[in-house]
Amino acid sequence: MATTQEYRRPAFLVVALVCLAVFLLIGASCPYQKMKPTPDVDKGPPAPPPPAIDNSCWMATASSILAGAGYGNGVNVQQRADNIYADMVANYGKTNRGWPDAALQWWLGSAHNTWAQDPYTVVAYYGNKTMDPWNDANIPEFVGNELRKCNFVGFAFSWPTDAPGQVGYGGHATTPMGDNFGKNTLSINPTQVRMADSDRDGGGDIQVYNYDAYNNPNPGGADEGKGCYFDYSANHPYVRGAVTLTPTDNPSDNKLTQKVVGSYRIHQTKEIAATDLHYKVGTDTTILTYNTSIDWDNTLTPTIVESQPQRTEITAEWDLSTKAVPQCKWITITTEFVLPYWNAMTYSDVHFTYPRTMERVKAAEIAWKVTTPEIRDASKIQDVTGGYVIGAFDIVRAEGGGPEAVVGEYRFIHQYSFNQSPEHHLVSVRGERGLYLTNIRVGHSYGLLRGAGLWRFDSWMTEVGRTLALSDEEVRIPVDWTGRLPYPKGIDIRDSLKEIREKKTGSQPQLKRETY
Repeated sequence: MATTQEYRRPAFLVVALVCLAVFLLIGASCPYQKMKPTPDVDKGPPAPPPPAIDNSCWMATASSILAGAGYGNGVNVQQRADNIYADMVANYGKTNRGWPDAALQWWLGSAHNTWAQDPYTVVAYYGNKTMDPWNDANIPEFVGNELRKCNFVGFAFSWPTDAPGQVGYGGHATTPMGDNFGKNTLSINPTQVRMADSDRDGGGDIQVYNYDAYNNPNPGGADEGKGCYFDYSANHPYVRGAVTLTPTDNPSDNKLTQKVVGSYRIHQTKEIAATDLHYKVGTDTTILTYNTSIDWDNTLTPTIVESQPQRTEITAEWDLSTKAVPQCKWITITTEFVLPYWNAMTYSDVHFTYPRTMERVKAAEIAWKVTTPEIRDASKIQDVTGGYVIGAFDIVRAEGGGPEAVVGEYRFIHQYSFNQSPEHHLVSVRGERGLYLTNIRVGHSYGLLRGAGLWRFDSWMTEVGRTLALSDEEVRIPVDWTGRLPYPKGIDIRDSLKEIREKKTGSQPQLKRETY
């Protein structure tokens, strides 16, 4: 029987899951932001001489989108965004007006795009290219869910006027990057938008704006009828349309562009408080989009350097000096990648540093894989869907040792597709000699779990009640859940494949969107 494997070099944690089929309720959590730090082109000098006006915001928006999706040259997202913007300015100039979708299509088809395997090629525009508001009550939800998938979004908006016979004036383009809700799929409109704006900062900061109530547009002044208004200025502008950049997928291979999430906890063991946290996290294919975070201070932004020429690894440095990590504190690192196909994640060189000695305390390296058999003629089975294998284990330095012997705690998610068995899996782990695998648990979910939700998961169906010695040889843990899992009714991955086909053939989704 055919199998799908996920295996990578020794690492702290390897995790795989898909960005689709996320059907969890929105919980109270930190605001969602697609990337941190965020690519944000600042138009900057040289400005066109008066009386000409710099109209290049549509190019800046497209450049930030492309950099977020992995394109351009540079060691971080900001350098790559600025690199792409320079290409566009050289082609269009700064005084010409335009639309972000045109800039995206031009750059992707130009000689500047040197990617041999082009991951993002689907450019779509929703709404209007007239001065009218985009008449859709669910724009904030639509934009938020596009960002929560593997997609990027740009706004085009204008300002209302009371002038008789005149609809709107002016125009601007910005790059939405999040909102005030959590990471889960939205079912209602968020009330805020977090965006990068080429006109409003000098270093990549995110600005936060409030949406007006849809049925009471622009309560503080002039309006042009129903639309999505927000408090960008005293006379609230309205959204005219949104451009999206979507990954390219082959609908026949059952492998959609996916999110890969890895999470692990590191223990601060020294008496002196740690002032920095360092780690590398990567894979062996091109990383399209990434976001990495720690559960210590959510106001912090890491300094990130990307591998070259295409990013397969990022190095994150967190400056914790304003809130040092005391002894006996566990810090959880969570990293999310968007990758072009099934793949895995590796952590390495993870350590705290300290103000006096700058000593490094590194944890042990570990690697795991999950093998899942395919189901023959899976498409003929009614209601078959994909799902998630969730695993957890601890690594200890001494067999039978107490809590002080724990090196690290691990959580992982392995996604399987609708054409693979939900009931039979093989978990394999290997690592450094002298370490032991303990507290081994495996469970199943039909919903994606991330961050704190992943660490709260405790519905284990397989528990290995013994400690296993690690070495270069694999420790193999068979999982057999025969008859214990249903094939749930509802949306499955094939609906997403159908949506991709419609985009490729030019059909527009029927979601109350207006297209030009």
